[in-house]
Amino acid sequence: MKEPATRPATHPRLLLTLAVLFWSGNWIAGRVLADLVPPAALTFWRWAIALALLAPFVGPRLWAARALLVQRWKPIVVIGLLGGGLHNVLQYWGMQHTTATNGTILNSLTPVFIILLGAALLRDPFPRGAALGAAVALAGALAIVTRLDWQALAALRFNPGDLLVIASLVMLAGYTLALRWRPQGLDALSFLACFALVAEVPVGLLYVFEKENIVWNSTSALGLAYVAIFPALLAYYFWSLGVAALGAARAGVFLYLTPVFGSLMGVLLLGERFGLHHAAGMALIIAGVTIASRKWAG
Repeated sequence: MKEPATRPATHPRLLLTLAVLFWSGNWIAGRVLADLVPPAALTFWRWAIALALLAPFVGPRLWAARALLVQRWKPIVVIGLLGGGLHNVLQYWGMQHTTATNGTILNSLTPVFIILLGAALLRDPFPRGAALGAAVALAGALAIVTRLDWQALAALRFNPGDLLVIASLVMLAGYTLALRWRPQGLDALSFLACFALVAEVPVGLLYVFEKENIVWNSTSALGLAYVAIFPALLAYYFWSLGVAALGAARAGVFLYLTPVFGSLMGVLLLGERFGLHHAAGMALIIAGVTIASRKWAG
């Protein structure tokens, strides 16, 4: 698992697609585990297991890079708090108080947040191609969620859980933009371990108040293993490499694949019927992601 710090990702679109696939499963896992593992406890164990898996590979690297870590600790802390700690707690907390439909629609706002925050706060050039792709993909996401019944949008009702989800998605957008400040000379796996360590600090404080409420059984154990290996370890690793290769705005549009994967999981795992709204939505999303990920879209 040796990885040169400067080696670019050779298949960034594939890596971003896999990251979104794993995060899509995280929404399902979060709903399944909602009554078994409280939000902070779920986040704590998610990163604790991921750290245990990473430790044998990155321990020597981190010791060798200790001078760099002391010098560049600030961006690591900011990125860790935005992307791995409070973001995850708010996401799981919000899942307990909102519907799957609302969560999917709100998740579709993340690429928009990335583009707008980048332009407004960091003075990034407004990426017209990425914005066009985001608009096309957003239409596809809404087609899937509303089943081509656009009046369903007017019937939506939002609750406090939705606000928690929105806050978590704004933090995810901030994390994606802040990845540009990842310390040079620190490979992606070592950075992920630092990121996870930072995330565990605030989450660990909250975990103290929730640890007695965990229901330990085969479902919670398998669920924790899934969220640690796929949405945490692999998804964040792949996402950081993809963002480094394509840029935050173009990479963010890949998040519109979430309802595509969610729909496919529903068809394959839950026996749901594949309808016209799935086909139309997927076509628009794939078109939007293709537009946004082209080189001229930046």
